[in-house]
Amino acid sequence: MLDHAARIALIPGDGAGPEVMAEAVPLLDWARARGRRLEVERLPYGADHYLATGETLPEAAYAALRDGCDAILFGAVGDPRVPDGRHAEEILLRLRQGLELMVNFRPCRPLPGLQREGLWLEVYRENTEGAYCLQGSTEPGRAVDLAVHTEPAVRRLLEAAFARARARSCPLTLAHKANVLKHGHGLWVRVFQELCAAHPGVTARGMHADALLCALVQDPSPFGVIAADNYLGDLISDLTAAFAGGMGTAPSLSWAPHRPFRCAVLAEPVHGSAPDIAGKGLANPVGMILSTALLFRHLGWESEALAVEAAVAAAMASGARTRDLGGSLSTSDMGTAIRGHLPG
Repeated sequence: MLDHAARIALIPGDGAGPEVMAEAVPLLDWARARGRRLEVERLPYGADHYLATGETLPEAAYAALRDGCDAILFGAVGDPRVPDGRHAEEILLRLRQGLELMVNFRPCRPLPGLQREGLWLEVYRENTEGAYCLQGSTEPGRAVDLAVHTEPAVRRLLEAAFARARARSCPLTLAHKANVLKHGHGLWVRVFQELCAAHPGVTARGMHADALLCALVQDPSPFGVIAADNYLGDLISDLTAAFAGGMGTAPSLSWAPHRPFRCAVLAEPVHGSAPDIAGKGLANPVGMILSTALLFRHLGWESEALAVEAAVAAAMASGARTRDLGGSLSTSDMGTAIRGHLPG
């Protein structure tokens, strides 16, 4: 629990990002009305700002976020007007890597009326390294992408995954391909085995990622917490999102367990900017709203987190659906339906 008003930066971003963010902002107002101390700052960074100014995330703005905010609520980045995705990399990846948000938490709990109801999977994805470190080269006839793994990042991610599995009394599975990625994934397996010895009360095993994906499709129920590097964690969590209704319903929270800076947490939906449906009211705000609930929980506002999650479940149980889930509600109508189930 913070001993001061939480300062939350809003970065709606591109495409459908501003639309789903618009359904999260009223939750902040609602939490404030319930007595939670918070301040909000809306920031313009995204494709529109980049195309107008040439700025992605200026150094002064990044420093202000790092040292002057407690959390970031993020929409999505990616715009076909910036075909190389430069602005997206320099905004989102810089925040993840610069703030050392190594732990990316992606829960999967299917909502009422959807397939696999009762399932409870959680993916812990390392968020700053691996194949997404943007190191490599391209030359005629040859291209190289480097996957860099360091023990501090691997250990912090795995320690968080072990702690969660212990708290839930559920099994922990490490996804890896150390049989072929002997150096990078070999490091993951070595650290994992050390932590297995240090946490004898946790049922833990390593599993080749291809076999794990097959097993998830066949029957996900034996799994609890799944830990993985950046690349595999991305793929696995997108698959598990399908069990909960699809990418539009999937939330995530990234944080720095060692808190190197004041700003140590970023909440965002798993879906991207979806430029093909942007501005049409077709985006599903559930992932954004549930990400806001995860942020509330991280700030120590458990009652608000539970209330938002219950409101989403109640709206779904009543039949509220956007088109991706077979319904007809617009983005804003779905947000309104969910907020209608919030306590005063």
